[in-house]
Amino acid sequence: MTTAAQLVAVTTWYLQYQGPAVNAISWPEGVQLVEAEIASPELSQFMFRAVGGRWQWFSRLSWSYQQWLDYLTLQQVRTWLLWVKGTPAGYIELLKQPDQSVEIKFFGLLPQFIGQGLGLGLAQAAIQQAQQWQASRIWLHTCSADHRSALANYQRAGFVITDIQHSTEALPSLNDPRLLAQQFVYSALAYHTENAG
Repeated sequence: MTTAAQLVAVTTWYLQYQGPAVNAISWPEGVQLVEAEIASPELSQFMFRAVGGRWQWFSRLSWSYQQWLDYLTLQQVRTWLLWVKGTPAGYIELLKQPDQSVEIKFFGLLPQFIGQGLGLGLAQAAIQQAQQWQASRIWLHTCSADHRSALANYQRAGFVITDIQHSTEALPSLNDPRLLAQQFVYSALAYHTENAG
């Protein structure tokens, strides 16, 4: 199999929330946001790949089961899933930093739910959950490899740009075997075999 990452010029925007407190969000019928209160590497890894695959998210493709488990049990990570008629449609991952700021670490919709008007509500829900978590400030970053409407969506939600960085990144191509997450699959099988009982 041909592997290869493609070198791409990427612009990254760092944004901070400067809007008001977010009140209750009105979801369409059949849509609900539920916190995943039990650390589940399988769930988080699936959402990372399912939401981020199209946008070439690569930072966690090589993570093992144990790396995911260690990260998710930090007590500083919280995850919510957006459900549409019982089907996972998107997710939010919040990470509380040592300065008590809350980073919207990952956020997005599965491909078939993009363009249905759910993105702004999900962004507002992320802000609301971060505010309820007593964030000293709320921030995130997005980049030019993400959905073309991502930056504008965040700005509509009340975020303002605080920094812009330019880099060249080795983004996975569609035939990159990292997208199959073999490291995770094999390490999960080994973990559960060792801990069966």
